[in-house]
Amino acid sequence: MNTEMLAQGILNGDYRAMARSISLIENSGYEVRKAIIKRIYGHGNAKVIGITGPPGVGKSTAIGNLAPLLADHGKVAVLAIDPASPFSGGAILGNRIRMQSALSRQGIYMRSTSNRLYNGGLSEYTWDIVKVLEAAGNDYIILETVGSGQADIDIMNIADVTCVFLAPGLGDEIQAIKSGIMEIGDIFVINKIDREGSYLAIKDIKESLSISNKLETPVIGVNSLTGDHYEELVQSILKMHNRNPREKYYKKLKLVVMEAIYHEYSNYVDSIEFGDKPLKEDPYTMAEEILARHVARPDGLKGREV
Repeated sequence: MNTEMLAQGILNGDYRAMARSISLIENSGYEVRKAIIKRIYGHGNAKVIGITGPPGVGKSTAIGNLAPLLADHGKVAVLAIDPASPFSGGAILGNRIRMQSALSRQGIYMRSTSNRLYNGGLSEYTWDIVKVLEAAGNDYIILETVGSGQADIDIMNIADVTCVFLAPGLGDEIQAIKSGIMEIGDIFVINKIDREGSYLAIKDIKESLSISNKLETPVIGVNSLTGDHYEELVQSILKMHNRNPREKYYKKLKLVVMEAIYHEYSNYVDSIEFGDKPLKEDPYTMAEEILARHVARPDGLKGREV
């Protein structure tokens, strides 16, 4: 199946074409990725719902409840990011095993993918995969991050609505994540509300929002076992408007430019033959010389001498 056929398959909502395209985006390099995105860009206008929060708060279970309810309002797809091992680089895609068969029976496309050690709570190719799901005609895309801490806030660059999931009993952990992930939430969800301490957790979140002048931000307690209050969560999501698409476009544009610059300069540095000569220049001075030569040579970095 060539790129043209894959793109047409995506636009037709064909699951095989979507799955094949996502695999190519992740594994086949810049040119293939560009060829796919170029053909589908401009199609689709989905609301991207980010689901994030610390490990163990029940994000995947919550998505299992949330996705079918959203399906009553439009076509839904789920993308779950799983953490890769820092030693082997592999990932146990548990989300796929638990969720995929259940959601597919309800007509919901679900894909789980490794973050490939990419920082920020997402993977390097999340924007591109979301674009595939959007072009396939989905109205809502649920995007689950890896278990996130205060530095894992990339979801705010892609999601139209960011739902921060927490659970009773986190205690000091809530305090620890306030400075990062607490600042990106459009909706805060306390899962496992049947547990002791749930109302104290809601009170703690509301007090934090009060300090930040974000009292209007919804704080919703849900029970993933019984499904209690999930309809309230769905209604809150539906009420929120999509973010300005220009913001997301500019973020992705910067990433693509940075990626291109990194590869060009990285390849150039790798081509330098230092030999056994003493390294007299410090890295800062050397970098400035390389950058100055590149600016002075519009044909790019073609020389090997330094």
